[in-house]
Amino acid sequence: MNFEQISIIAEEVPQENGLQVATTVEIAELGQLLDILKLRRVLEGTGIIGATFTSVDGVARIDDLSVLAKLDGGQSLSLTGQIGELGNPEDVSLTTRIQLYPEDAEPAPAASRYDLKLIAVDMVIDSVPGQVPQRQMVIKTNGFTLDTSGEGPPPIKFSELSRTPEGALKVGNINLRIGNPADPFIILNGSVDDALQLQGISAEGLMDIPASSLISPELLGPDDQLGRFSGDFHLNGDINQLSLTNLDGKTSDTEVWNLEVHGTVENVLKFEDLDLAIDVAVPSGADLLEALSLERVETGQARLEINLVSEGTDWNASANVEVADSILQIMADLDDATSDPVLKGSIESDLIKIDQIRTIVQAAAQLRKIGGLEPEEKETKQEDESGQGALRDVTLKPIGRSILLSGMDMDVDVDLRHIEGAQGISSLQSELTLNENELKAGPLKFEYGGAHFDVSGQLDLSNDAHLLTLTGNAGGWQLDDILHNLNFKKGASGTIYADFSVTGGTDSPKHFANSMNGNATVSMRDGSIETQLLDLAGLGVLPWVFTKEKQKVAPIVCLRAPISISNGSISTKQTTLETDHVQVVVFGGVDVAGKVLDLNLQPRKIGEPLSKSPWPVTLKGPLAKPKIKVKDGPKRLKRSDGADKMPAKRKLCVPDILQLQ
Repeated sequence: MNFEQISIIAEEVPQENGLQVATTVEIAELGQLLDILKLRRVLEGTGIIGATFTSVDGVARIDDLSVLAKLDGGQSLSLTGQIGELGNPEDVSLTTRIQLYPEDAEPAPAASRYDLKLIAVDMVIDSVPGQVPQRQMVIKTNGFTLDTSGEGPPPIKFSELSRTPEGALKVGNINLRIGNPADPFIILNGSVDDALQLQGISAEGLMDIPASSLISPELLGPDDQLGRFSGDFHLNGDINQLSLTNLDGKTSDTEVWNLEVHGTVENVLKFEDLDLAIDVAVPSGADLLEALSLERVETGQARLEINLVSEGTDWNASANVEVADSILQIMADLDDATSDPVLKGSIESDLIKIDQIRTIVQAAAQLRKIGGLEPEEKETKQEDESGQGALRDVTLKPIGRSILLSGMDMDVDVDLRHIEGAQGISSLQSELTLNENELKAGPLKFEYGGAHFDVSGQLDLSNDAHLLTLTGNAGGWQLDDILHNLNFKKGASGTIYADFSVTGGTDSPKHFANSMNGNATVSMRDGSIETQLLDLAGLGVLPWVFTKEKQKVAPIVCLRAPISISNGSISTKQTTLETDHVQVVVFGGVDVAGKVLDLNLQPRKIGEPLSKSPWPVTLKGPLAKPKIKVKDGPKRLKRSDGADKMPAKRKLCVPDILQLQ
């Protein structure tokens, strides 16, 4: 039997007590097949179908099924397997692959969610009578691959196929399950008015996922304290514009936090025209951190309210952040219609408490540990866990970095009008700007309790290194307060000043420290230190060098430490500390990455740099436990130019050896 563009070959194979027919259908034009089926001619391409129909003793089955359809647009569908005994849904084994792009023309890996495209969908159903059915579903995009498999019903079921008066193929009942077969995180039940063009989609959706997966997949576990996040929504539209409405979701089975999400997204595929409200309430920040297997930080209660609205290319976002008594209001507006979109925003507050800033920073440092492996550790883990887990082949960058690399310009004003602490009230104003090549923050100026800092930051986005440069100065900070906040019990005091200009990588704080280059100068004046701290060797001799008489506290007139930093290694040649009658010059270095030091300390009487040092000291070895040697190292110094007289007016905390004339 031959049609103009369709060829059908059927070959009967003799069977005892039955019939077997092997059939092959070659379709040169899919459009003609649609004409025969009286469906609208909306697809063009080619296809081939092969199958073996068997009927023995009244039992019919289809084996060796093979379907391949290729559309002119590059899309393809392949289906292989067997339907088994007709009418028995437990005897079906099929492998389906829907390819939306030719394999040699797939879209490039996406770093931004705006570039995300669906590439292929693979489904496997393996059902044998009397056994638990096995299934697999793989959703491949150019930004990630979602691979779920296990025991459970097929990932998709459909029924009530019909032809509409307009010639469309209608699917009256469709059930789609996404996620673990036994515990899918999304279930869709609905219909499709035009299945060939994916138009007239209408479905009710249910979602139910571990709430921890919203934060990070590795948090999933049998003792998950973050509960579940569940809710419902409605989908309607077509393949070009799919709308999500009546979204209502919230957490349950947990006491450590409460998350609620409500709203609509008119275009889910492009994430456009949305109106979302997100509310997060945390009764105790410490309990939440503990539930995340992190160290407790007593932040008190916290609340985050976010409203996100977009219409066309206009975006507006507002957020209210509360941690204990401190409150931040964040506003942002974006018009993405121009070739050079600019995000304008503001961060404002009428009350920030300094003590709470400290706990917020500590809590943020803990949260950063979630999935916080160093780059080389991540590579090792990926190699060890290749093929494991539902989500793999992820190329999407974290949302924060994705914004930085989007080409979008940013201009954000910071105005913290009331910063309150035990030593008074202050304020802070600054600006954050972003363009194609760099992110700039500052100058960030702040004064409090007689202390101040002035810092600017710049992140270079012009290449893959993404180097961060920090420059600025600080002063008036009290050493005893710093040591107290670091839980250091031994006593030391003084007023600290610093200026710096350093550059490093941004993969993590450790990466920044290990790759840092630049210079800095730290100084102190009007200080003191417990002599017990000076007894480095435990011999009771160094304190005597710093004080005329053995006493508990030694005065520190000044300290000045100019340092150079190269690839994370710190070196100094002129670090100087002075008491009322002794000058100590320190030279050497610290390898931050290797965690080792090599320092020489040379104490001498003020104004006598050429005299013999009574107690030269060296510190060498691991930072945690260096070897300390007294009366070690060079005891005498001299100038190569022969200078040997101190000036009439010497400078404080400049090595006397350099002041000789």
